[in-house]
Amino acid sequence: MLSRKADGPLQVQIPRPADDQPSWTRVGVIAAIGFIVGVAWPKLAGVRLGPSLPADATSATASAAPPGGAEPPSAAPAQAVPAAIATPSTGGAAPVVSVPAATAPSVSVAHGVVFACKTSDGDSLKGGDCGTLPGLDGVVMPRLRKLAECADAAGEAGKLHLVMHLDFPRGGVGVELGRGQGVSSADALLACAKSDVAGASLAGIAHDNPRYSVAYSVNFGSGSGAPAGGAESATSTPSTPSTPVATGAVDGDAQVVWEVAIIRDAPKTGKIVARLQRGTQIHVGAARDGWYPVKYGDGFSSDGWVYRGAIGR
Repeated sequence: MLSRKADGPLQVQIPRPADDQPSWTRVGVIAAIGFIVGVAWPKLAGVRLGPSLPADATSATASAAPPGGAEPPSAAPAQAVPAAIATPSTGGAAPVVSVPAATAPSVSVAHGVVFACKTSDGDSLKGGDCGTLPGLDGVVMPRLRKLAECADAAGEAGKLHLVMHLDFPRGGVGVELGRGQGVSSADALLACAKSDVAGASLAGIAHDNPRYSVAYSVNFGSGSGAPAGGAESATSTPSTPSTPVATGAVDGDAQVVWEVAIIRDAPKTGKIVARLQRGTQIHVGAARDGWYPVKYGDGFSSDGWVYRGAIGR
């Protein structure tokens, strides 16, 4: 410390070590007062010096904890929320929107129509010259009805035209698309049809030729207008790769739908007596093994037999 007296010399005073030490008594008193004011007094008085948790969070935390320190029971598996249902937001309850699932369509299958074949000599025949294949519908039609279970059939409406290629020597059945598809997923439905027809047995089906091509028409409906139980539609007719679709004749009358219908004097193997052009009107009687007795010509005075496919039946 420097001090200077008037008219005197400058003096330097050095403090003693004891003078530089703090007063521990004073420090202790200040710490005690701080503890009382900051800790003891708020606790005794019930005063909260900081923010507290919201009441909802506190009650939720208390209710979530099991009594007595027991472990909480295992959580039940969460149920999956369908994508079609909107989950309400925390800001407020949102309306639940549900989208109805696509229903499986009803499926009806028309009887098959033989439109081509090959003889054992390799000759190609058309339509009625190939004869009939009794028993084939009983093998193929139930399998084609299974297309209702195909995933790609949901929501379909219209006709799927298929062609079955039968190889009796090898016992194989090939499937391909016909002409004029009326469905949007023809290729996908064809894949399902191949799977359904795979393994079909041709054993026990009477035939005169080794190879046949048969057209089938599968009609997909909305589910309410089709016949129940897989019954066949009375008006559904097959579409073949080489002939137009039948126009749906009234009982007792018919119209030729092939380019040329062969009229025989007896079913199947009878002698050819006439050839009728497409659109010719004829009278028909009761069918026998796929052949119809018909009256045709002027005044319907001529008699004969025609294969059902030629008149769209």
